[in-house]
Amino acid sequence: MTYDFDKAIDRHGTYSMKYDDDGYFHAMSSDIYLDKNTLRLMIADTDFQCAPAITKAMHRVADFPTFGYTTAEAAPEYKDSIISWYQRRFGYEIKPEWIIHASGALDGVGQTIKAFSNPGDGVIICCPVYSNFTSTIHRLHRKVVNCQLVGGENGNYRMNWENFEKTCADEKNKVYVLCSPENPIGRVWTKDELQKMAEICRTHNVVLVSDEIHCDIVRKGVHHLPILKAVEDHSNLIMVSGVNKSFNLMGLQCAYTVIPDDKLREAYSKDYYPEPPTPFAIAGVIAAYNESEDWLDSLNQYIDEAFVSVAAYFKKKLPKVKVYVPEGTYTMWVDFTEYGYSQNILQYLVNHKANVCVQGGTSHDPQNGDHFLRFAIACPKAKIFEAIDRIAAAFDEYEKSEER
Repeated sequence: MTYDFDKAIDRHGTYSMKYDDDGYFHAMSSDIYLDKNTLRLMIADTDFQCAPAITKAMHRVADFPTFGYTTAEAAPEYKDSIISWYQRRFGYEIKPEWIIHASGALDGVGQTIKAFSNPGDGVIICCPVYSNFTSTIHRLHRKVVNCQLVGGENGNYRMNWENFEKTCADEKNKVYVLCSPENPIGRVWTKDELQKMAEICRTHNVVLVSDEIHCDIVRKGVHHLPILKAVEDHSNLIMVSGVNKSFNLMGLQCAYTVIPDDKLREAYSKDYYPEPPTPFAIAGVIAAYNESEDWLDSLNQYIDEAFVSVAAYFKKKLPKVKVYVPEGTYTMWVDFTEYGYSQNILQYLVNHKANVCVQGGTSHDPQNGDHFLRFAIACPKAKIFEAIDRIAAAFDEYEKSEER
């Protein structure tokens, strides 16, 4: 079956965070500019139609005349679909008792932090990394401990192993939050890297929670490896994943945590009472994993082609930009350093003058992100090209103006 990912969809008026809740973004940044013509590329959700099987499943639920309490345990096919997916896509067997429902990936990350650390303890992250890890750590009154990734040329970020071991050896640091694949830089970690991370954490009694919510979105020829498959000793490992990014079902509030180790799972589950999934969430997961694999394969192909063409268009219209095709995710980490603009000028030109809204780099990398912007490109390619045209025109106008 063929799918039209070039079709533009107007999401205004659909209760969308990205398109309808401007107050949410103004609360985070008071000077952000948003209107009906803003090209909104700041949130990692997609602007594509859902897989047809998922839409049909939503109709089946909606057509039934009651909406009472539901649980994941009440639907054996829910966990079965997750198990089958991991067998087919990753060659890894998950047992049903390992799966714990979560309302979202951050819910699973947050519960890991609460279960295995105390207020004031350190939680390790490696920037550049997903900004909401930082906000979650702060919300739970833990200390953010950054072990900065090094390199970065053509996306080749890598772990500073000496610093990582030193950071894990600090007994105040209790949890390491890994993003795999890594958002925003798009690294897909290798088996050797994953094993070394896990071993260092285990040696120093650090619990490693791997957020793998982007695991299904990788480039052709690149293979994501679940942490639980890469590493044999699961005594300090927790994996968080779900259908959210793969099938754009964030609004259904349905993800899951996978914990093979009995003692670890018992400690994680103590005093943990996530909101049960709605019937729509259960039906959505089952339809995604059991009936929508060809749709996901087509989506990946479209995103692969989009990255190549968008990277080329950046280089054509904004030749000083450093941009690369990432190994995974649908986020593009774009380096504007050579333009020599301050962070404030860069944000002003892109947001206010070009009317393009993207995330600033410092939200993901406070140390080195001043001249970076994160573009979420999971939308029709024409929208990205228009955004680049607008930014190029804004830069050109600024270069010729007296403001410069």
